[in-house]
Amino acid sequence: MNRKIKNILQFGCTLMCITIFFSCSDDLLDQTPKDSLTEELVWTDPQGAIQFVNGIYGGMQSGFDRNYDGWAKGLYLLDGCTDDGDVSMGWTHSTRLQNAQFTPDNVPWGQTWGDYYGLIRKTNLALENLDRLEDETLRSRLKGEVYFLRALCYHSLLRLYGIKSNGGEPTGVPIIDKSLTLEDDLQIARSTYDDVVSFIITDLDTAASMLPSKGNIEAGRATSGAAYALKSRVLLYAERWAEAATAANNVVGYTLYPDYKTLFLDKNNDEIIFAKKFQNPDKTHQTNAGGTPNAGWDVYNSPNTFKGTSDGGWGGNLVTQNFVDSYDMADGEPQATSTLFDSNNPYDNLDPRFEATVVHNASTFRGRVIEMFEGGREGDPGAFMNTRYFLRKFHDENLVLYSHSSDQDWIFIRYAEVLLNYAEAQNEDVGPDTSVYEAIKEIRQRAGITNPDLPAGLSQSEMRDKIRNERRIELAFEEHRFFDIRRWKIAQSLLDGKPIYGMTITKNPDESFSYTKMEVETRSFPERLYVLPIPQSERDKNPAAKQINGW
Repeated sequence: MNRKIKNILQFGCTLMCITIFFSCSDDLLDQTPKDSLTEELVWTDPQGAIQFVNGIYGGMQSGFDRNYDGWAKGLYLLDGCTDDGDVSMGWTHSTRLQNAQFTPDNVPWGQTWGDYYGLIRKTNLALENLDRLEDETLRSRLKGEVYFLRALCYHSLLRLYGIKSNGGEPTGVPIIDKSLTLEDDLQIARSTYDDVVSFIITDLDTAASMLPSKGNIEAGRATSGAAYALKSRVLLYAERWAEAATAANNVVGYTLYPDYKTLFLDKNNDEIIFAKKFQNPDKTHQTNAGGTPNAGWDVYNSPNTFKGTSDGGWGGNLVTQNFVDSYDMADGEPQATSTLFDSNNPYDNLDPRFEATVVHNASTFRGRVIEMFEGGREGDPGAFMNTRYFLRKFHDENLVLYSHSSDQDWIFIRYAEVLLNYAEAQNEDVGPDTSVYEAIKEIRQRAGITNPDLPAGLSQSEMRDKIRNERRIELAFEEHRFFDIRRWKIAQSLLDGKPIYGMTITKNPDESFSYTKMEVETRSFPERLYVLPIPQSERDKNPAAKQINGW
């Protein structure tokens, strides 16, 4: 048998190599680390069981720590492979994905498939053993958390490697619902897309019935609200519109945070439904630097013109002009029709979320004015700012680069997404009724748009376009658009052979600026790119899992 398979199946390795990324209880954090954990100790000792489940939380991949050969985590987001973003470093995996320059032998983020199935194995082990705990309340809660985490793993796999199909060959991912042994048949075929969705929904329903609600469990752990919120997303992707709307309506106890900019920095606020916790309370030890000391999001996503104790930033995730053009004005009107738009000052009077999301020429970032113009500090080609925009979202602008690690939490699900899920599902199910208008208005009102109401009398198709653009703006660079344009089947029309734009900026003698849209690159998006292939190394272990969609 393949040695890698044997390694994966060794139960002891799973028990003895738990890494804790999750914010745990004080009692657990104060414990002396154990050199080894026996099976009996893990499943009969409450702290051992909690520690095992914490390891599953910590293993969940996010935009801040996706496995990129073990380092430079947070250097890119999946949005860099959409019309909204670009990645400054040409050697990153995302560049291969942007232009479809890969095969199953070198799939971008190729560890992802194996990483998730490794986590699924841990969830199966936990569900098979947690009944050994005598504490009934803790046992039930932990099982609820694990059902939620298993559902999240399968959802993550399905939206990367599966595709909704109207028939024909199975286009889901293999379902493994038990911890496999060397005696089991390890050749496991793909299930259908609908069967995987049903499996996920069953896990989420079970989780919702076992988990406490918000406020009755430690921040960062799964809640019943998180289960319903993820269920709304899974059903939305599956185009089960009425069920998705109902699931969204079951998410209660959350509100929109008043300030769009700081909601990503204020941990545990009332908009956050589920987040991956990165804890670095005294800011003296790196937690999510990903291999570069005292680094993380802020270092990897600031220009190299911001010098730290060792070096400048890395450029990281850039914003495109395509994305900037999608913003409405502050009065709620599109740029093309609003009297507020001024082509000589194109960043004035935009939807306030623009300034909270994008760093542009003449804006202030980390205490100084940004110079994206030709000859300016950030306009120099060596600054890697090829689109002449980069992200403000997620940044802790008070953090001194390279002095401490970034420790922002990655928000997997927040209440604004649930409102958008509801609006889309309800519009697709019954059309643009009053509840759809109200959901979108609530989000635009929080954003600070002076007239947050959408025009009355929109058709279903017109409302669909409004909702899609609202998702684009509100959830920007939270790794939703990557999946949205795929499930909507518009990625090819947006990206294949189509240009990605930036902005050429010239400083005039009178200190004003002239702006000219420029083409940065042209992307490729063949039909097969709607789904990622299974890495060939994983298919070598499990040939029964066939490639789909032309791979």
